[in-house]
Amino acid sequence: MKKLVNHPSDVVREMLEGIALQAPNVVILGEENVLIRRDIPESYARPVALISGGGSGHEPAHGGYVGAGMLSAAVCGEVFTSPPTDAVLAAIRATAGQKGALLIVKNYTGDRLNFGLAAELARAEGIPVEVVTVADDVALRGHAERHQRRGIAGTVLIHKIAGAAAARGATLEVVAAIARDAAANLGTMGVALDGCTLPGVEKSSFTLADDEIEIGLGIHGEKGVERSAPLPANELTEALLINILDELAITRGERVVLLVNGLGATPQMELDIVLRAAIASLRCREVYVERAWAGTFLSALNMPGCSISLMRVDDGKLALLDAHTDAHAWPGKGCVNPTIRLDTSGVHHEESVVPSLDAARAAWAARLKAALDAIALALVENEARLTELDAFAGDGDLGVSMRRAADAVAATPVHALGTAPQALASLGASLRRAIAGSSGPFYATALLRASRHLADKPEPAPHEWAQAFRGAIEAISELGGAKAGDRTMLDALIPAHDAFEEALNHGQTVQRAWAAAVAAAEHGAHATAHMHPRVGRASYLGERAIGSPDAGAVAVVCWLAALRPHVGGKA
Repeated sequence: MKKLVNHPSDVVREMLEGIALQAPNVVILGEENVLIRRDIPESYARPVALISGGGSGHEPAHGGYVGAGMLSAAVCGEVFTSPPTDAVLAAIRATAGQKGALLIVKNYTGDRLNFGLAAELARAEGIPVEVVTVADDVALRGHAERHQRRGIAGTVLIHKIAGAAAARGATLEVVAAIARDAAANLGTMGVALDGCTLPGVEKSSFTLADDEIEIGLGIHGEKGVERSAPLPANELTEALLINILDELAITRGERVVLLVNGLGATPQMELDIVLRAAIASLRCREVYVERAWAGTFLSALNMPGCSISLMRVDDGKLALLDAHTDAHAWPGKGCVNPTIRLDTSGVHHEESVVPSLDAARAAWAARLKAALDAIALALVENEARLTELDAFAGDGDLGVSMRRAADAVAATPVHALGTAPQALASLGASLRRAIAGSSGPFYATALLRASRHLADKPEPAPHEWAQAFRGAIEAISELGGAKAGDRTMLDALIPAHDAFEEALNHGQTVQRAWAAAVAAAEHGAHATAHMHPRVGRASYLGERAIGSPDAGAVAVVCWLAALRPHVGGKA
């Protein structure tokens, strides 16, 4: 497994040095793998020290939460290994003043033993110490009592609440009580899409097939409580939420905060989708989401997946969550936007005037609609192929873009197809709205230009279609700056147009002319496999793009070929 490390035995120390270099308010405690606040006051003036930690590999926990208003120290063991007792004791000695220290411990045996022994040693030295154990993993609710369950991502919320209480000057007993109450009202459940890999280890802790996910896992690469087939984000979110809501007995009218946590290899895009689903589900239950966060807060190295945490709150807990902290990994207040859409009902949009269709126009529109449906079907059937080709030399989004184009084309109403210019303009507007990236502007511009060429020709003759075709190609070239030979969609469009026009000029029927156009487009698209890209994303790859045809040119062939049975007569 490829990793950006020097030597597996040095990863924790080198990571801590990297963290400290980014956080001027944090320093490393001597030779211990401990991060502490730089600005700790004199012993007599110190608030309750807040200390947490555990095995490394959960970044940004725990070092990212060191700072005024959160942790006084983070004690970091080797990857997925509890820190030694002496390191915990060193952190207590360095940060605890007369008010003592609170240790926040995730409920794993090694952490409980080492933090617990350090607490006893510190008490023997006269330092007041309390220990709060977080056991928020509801996945084990059917297998273990609460005190036997794992502590996972919800622990970060306890860091924040207890840290804010300590910063206000509360006593050790009060800070501990606040932390225990918050932990008792906290539940978390996670899902993995695959395992994670430790530095220096070739294989992941477990592997999942493409048709498997692991539900109810911990944060150390251990397996979950159930293996399932993949589910859409909405359904998976609902499954996790049900377990948390049942465990905490949260009912209608109650107030909660929501934490969607990435496990290390999950894009923010997917975490935001899960947050969206969770808030929608909770609102349907009339559970009020007072604060919400989505991001990577407590990871499991490079594991793909996420966890969801809910915590029951009141005004007091919200004030502590909202309080300021200097910890650089805390994301902020997490206020939930009550209205996420701008009402555009009063905003003017251009509207095409749709004339009523007489019998002749209706018949023409029906034939054109059948042709468009054929195009849509061809693009859908080729989505995977276009995605694969585009991924070879681009960003892999063309398949999805053409699927959206297909949906837009298929949704074009018959009444918008009564004349050729009207149909082209309507299609251009639909594609402009449906397709992001470069494809949308290219096709929309081409169709708009072609529509203008046919402005006074409701049912164009073949040679007039050829002229409009040429105008469309010129529009694409002007907009994108490409020309023949640059390895773009033009390398299919230009030979298609030339073959179509030449065949018509030689007296061929429009059907034969279009067949020649399709054949020329196929030959042109195939030739792009040997072209050096000069524009677009593929140009960044240079010679590495050679060997596979351009996806945009292949997409052109798809819809040109789909039109072939429909070309001729009046359509």
